[in-house]
Amino acid sequence: MTRLTIPEFPADRLAAPLELARLRVVPSWIDYNGHMTEGRYLLACSEVTDVFLRMIGADPAYVASGKSYYTVETHIQHLGESKAGDLLTGTLQLIAADEKRLHVFVRFAVKGRVVASIEQMLLHVDMAAGRAAPADAAVLKRLRPIAEAQSGLPLPDAAGRAIGARREPVAG
Repeated sequence: MTRLTIPEFPADRLAAPLELARLRVVPSWIDYNGHMTEGRYLLACSEVTDVFLRMIGADPAYVASGKSYYTVETHIQHLGESKAGDLLTGTLQLIAADEKRLHVFVRFAVKGRVVASIEQMLLHVDMAAGRAAPADAAVLKRLRPIAEAQSGLPLPDAAGRAIGARREPVAG
C-alpha cells in the first residue's frame, strides 16, 4: 500500500478531484470471484479520506485533542474489476462541506478506468461530548479553499443514488 504524503496543492489544482493515494491490490484483497472485495474498497477509501483529513488539519494530534470526523454513511458502486497486482489511484472530490459535515466522493481507477466509487458523509464530532460539533477554525480555514474551488465541479453521476429495484414477484 502506497499512501501519498500529505500534498500541498496549488490553488489552480484544487478545482479538480484530488489524487490522494495509490494502492497496490494485494492477493489477500481478492475474493472467491477473483476480484477485489467491497471490504477492501472501504479500506482503500479510508486511506484516501485519511490523507484528506490530515490535509485539512484533522490529523492524529487533532484527534488526540478530542475532535474527529466520523463516517456516518457510505455508498459503494462497483464499476469494474480490480485484480491482484493492479495499481489503484484514489481521488477525492469534495461535494459539499460545512462546519460539521463533509460530503465526499472517492473514485478508484486502474490505468485511468474507474473501477469503483464510494460516496460518504462524514460528521465532525466532539468525542468527549459524544455529539456533532463544529470543526475548529484552523480546520475550516484549510477546508474552505478546497470547498470553494470544487464547488463548480459537476456532481458525479453516481452521487446521491439510492439502492432500489422495482418490486416484482419472484418467478417460478
